[in-house]
Amino acid sequence: MEKSMKKILVIMPTYNGEKYLTEQLESIWHQQGVDVTVLVRDDGSQDGTQALLEQYQREGKLTWYTGAHLHVEKGVFDLMKRAQAYDVDYISFADQDDVWDADKLLVATQFLDTVQDDTPALYYCGQRLVDGELNPIADHSLNDRRTLTTRFVLSDFAGCTGVFNKALLREVVSFEPDYMLMHDTWVLKVCLCLGGKVFVDPKPHMDYRQHGGNTVGLGRSLPAYMKQVDQYLNVYHVEKQIRELVRGYGDRMVPKYRRLAKMICEYRENPAYKKKLLDRRVVDFHAKGLNLTYWLKVQLNRL
Repeated sequence: MEKSMKKILVIMPTYNGEKYLTEQLESIWHQQGVDVTVLVRDDGSQDGTQALLEQYQREGKLTWYTGAHLHVEKGVFDLMKRAQAYDVDYISFADQDDVWDADKLLVATQFLDTVQDDTPALYYCGQRLVDGELNPIADHSLNDRRTLTTRFVLSDFAGCTGVFNKALLREVVSFEPDYMLMHDTWVLKVCLCLGGKVFVDPKPHMDYRQHGGNTVGLGRSLPAYMKQVDQYLNVYHVEKQIRELVRGYGDRMVPKYRRLAKMICEYRENPAYKKKLLDRRVVDFHAKGLNLTYWLKVQLNRL
């Protein structure tokens, strides 16, 4: 008997995404070897995005809704809450302006299928960086030397690459933090702190558009690099995020990540904790620039 296809719910936030939306949706609808359902939340677009979504909904290709302007992370959290009602095997994040390889979701299921249904599990992969016209810029393959401990501190998980199971979905929506930084790094931390399984696939399985309208992106120019450094130092509040994680899951965190969370929350007052966080045997990004930025972040008490 032929093995049945896995059912995957793709959840996508949109905001003024008319220009690239159709191309991205076509790449999702043409995923091979999986049964795809698409749920979209529009964040109050002022262009033709809502008209496009309404047309596709009439054609039975997706379901969409709109609401208050929540921005990306809270809009995605709202999508995850709605995703609970769907009878699917896995949930996948999607951005509005990328293009997926035809086997992107199938590859993810091959990893996730190895995990028991009641164990939280997350898969994510690298991306090919392209410009607005899909011309190659660079491969953003993930560093396979970086440990999950390091990724817990500062994540390299781009949400648009992520696929996860319903066990993780249930855990994530059970507690809504006041501050999550971004939905992707929050989902990764929840999975790890509860002893879930995380698969990091270094290989790219999608084109990740870099263009002027990107809300979040990975550039390769000097200004883009300086912006990323500024974000790491001044925008990404890891300690604040970890305090929320402890508030929501502290009594259930596995010992390894409970200890790490305690160090992050108390490193300002405890020199031993600060020294431990700066120990390359504990946190090492295997990238000189990021290691230096992280060192500055800890030394300046900006973690």
